[in-house]
Amino acid sequence: MKKGFITIYVLLVLLFLSVSIAFVSRQVQSKNDLSKDLLTKKQAVYEAESRVNIFVNNYENEIKEYILEDYKRIIDESLSDIDHANAKEFYIDYNNSKKKIILMRVIDPNIAPRKDKVYRVFEQIYYKNVRAEADIYLRPREHILLSSEEILRYEDIKDELNKFEFKEDKTIHNEIPATSKEKPYKGVIILDRDTTIDKDLYVEGILIAKDRIDTKGKKIRVKGLAAIDQNKENIEYVKDYGPIIDNILNKTDLIELEILSSHSF
Repeated sequence: MKKGFITIYVLLVLLFLSVSIAFVSRQVQSKNDLSKDLLTKKQAVYEAESRVNIFVNNYENEIKEYILEDYKRIIDESLSDIDHANAKEFYIDYNNSKKKIILMRVIDPNIAPRKDKVYRVFEQIYYKNVRAEADIYLRPREHILLSSEEILRYEDIKDELNKFEFKEDKTIHNEIPATSKEKPYKGVIILDRDTTIDKDLYVEGILIAKDRIDTKGKKIRVKGLAAIDQNKENIEYVKDYGPIIDNILNKTDLIELEILSSHSF
């Protein structure tokens, strides 16, 4: 009887030890798995962050060209908060292979006021069994040629204008071409001296008048950019990004990029 009791007791002890060992083993395995998952997640986040940083630092001209083209679009005013438009794929060189990056226009009141033009660089990767994402939000700082909503005074910006190169095949000097409302001159007109306008002038591009313009009651309508030193009377001006951007060779100098925020998880 006593021997049988001891046997049962020993079996219970062995069972308890077996269960305890199994439990401890599972706990150790769970901790190991968790550690591996955390390491994998950290590696994935690092990969995503590295790619968006490479894109922002090494592909500045491509980003600027995309933004300037986006300026020429009519952004859908129905876009809701935390929404995006005009997403485009880019490919970067990363570890001897091509990796895809997404660039898009976004509206997110948590990042910047709705009226601001904000762009999101986005990368999402799946690494082993985890997902990682990295974002950089950019806002362009506009040169005065883009930011001004009014006719500019030539004397105030002549030094800035000298920094830009206009497309030669679209630029005329001291000449008033025949135009109409339906057929405006599409390009750059530069008037270096006093000029008398004897007919209505319609320009879809850039008009630079370095001296006095005598309109003789005729109408001047500019859609794009106007830099005029004197006599702004009878000049109708409409701000339009497209005709400015399309007539400047070094157009990427029209904006500088500002990093608003970055996130990864």
